Amino acid sequence: MTPRPVIPAVIFLAAFVFYSSLFVVPARAVRLIDAGYLDCELSGNLKGFYLGIHDSDFSEGRDGGLTLLRLIVSGSATDGASFEFHLLEGGMINPHAAAPSGLVTFSSSERFRAHRWTHTQSTHEDFSAYTAVDRANVTLHLPRCDVTVGRQAISLGTTYFWNPSDLLTSFSPYEFDRDYKPGVDAIVAEIALGEFSGITLLYGAGKYFRLDESAFLARVFGNIRDFDVALMAGRYREDAFAGADFSGEAGPGIGIRGAAACYWAENDNDFFQVVVGAEYRFENDLYLSAEYFYNGFGTPHSSRYLTKVLSERIMQGDFYNISRHYLGVLGSYEVTPLLIVSLAVIVNINDKSMLIDPTVIYSLGDNAEFVAGMVIATGRKARGLRLKSEFGAYPDFSFVEIKYYF
Repeated sequence: MTPRPVIPAVIFLAAFVFYSSLFVVPARAVRLIDAGYLDCELSGNLKGFYLGIHDSDFSEGRDGGLTLLRLIVSGSATDGASFEFHLLEGGMINPHAAAPSGLVTFSSSERFRAHRWTHTQSTHEDFSAYTAVDRANVTLHLPRCDVTVGRQAISLGTTYFWNPSDLLTSFSPYEFDRDYKPGVDAIVAEIALGEFSGITLLYGAGKYFRLDESAFLARVFGNIRDFDVALMAGRYREDAFAGADFSGEAGPGIGIRGAAACYWAENDNDFFQVVVGAEYRFENDLYLSAEYFYNGFGTPHSSRYLTKVLSERIMQGDFYNISRHYLGVLGSYEVTPLLIVSLAVIVNINDKSMLIDPTVIYSLGDNAEFVAGMVIATGRKARGLRLKSEFGAYPDFSFVEIKYYF
């Protein structure tokens, strides 16, 4: 009988052969409707993902995998409206193993979704299959104002590893698949004040439209001395919120960025977060980026880590880190036009634990790529339920991903 841990690898290998056969086919969107009043096309992508989690202090090593098909229907109706619809069809092998990867492209998260719009086709300890609507929205293009209603991707802020301004669905700092953000149920009005300035009014719906789980935000943005700047304030769940972010160039090839956020909590202590970062691209295609993160929500004392891990904000996915001071560094180099290697390191400055993420990206064609890497966690190991360091409690894992776009 085939050992169970080998099964995901065999299935992934079969998927790899299938994906490889697609690369010889020219990838292009399919025009569904092309009329004077309606234009509509079909596009999408297919991904195969394999994850191997190594042994840790809390569990034995295990394998998991995911195959995800995303179908995208988008278009416009006359000149006054446009629309998009994303349907996901996914199958997960050993879903409990795949979950810690942070692969949000097929997350079961209900953050800022009034209803799930997810259908479970099959669920089992070793396999599960789902169909989900990730985006479904209509945009009305009015004079000097665009209004988008429905499930949509919303990105706020300018920073990379940590983004305190991106309140609704920010990526985790160790997210390696950032092609698509999960859609949220929202109404967004973009009001133009000038060529590079405007106001964004946003309502993000909580579960069943509950006000204590919803967000009401106003964001003013503009350009000052070639720097993009923004101010934001409003209500986030039960907290009052205010924030700011900026990005621009400090010199030839030198980019700087930053963000700050302050929470006046209804049922917790008030706190603020700050991120500052810089990046530089050398002429030899070497790219370097670094960010410092002050996390006022976290604690500098490892003895209080477990309390933070079990807090509502961490459990709901509002925040990802539990300590106070962090440093993130990313370097990438284009070895050839087809091959890119990168190394990301996240350091908990308080307890000296680290996450080290080497990654290789290889282009298999105009619309396909192969990604492989691993995440190595270092730091003092936990003693029972007492966490001695943040990342020391994380398992190491390796991943392989194949993407095909059409």
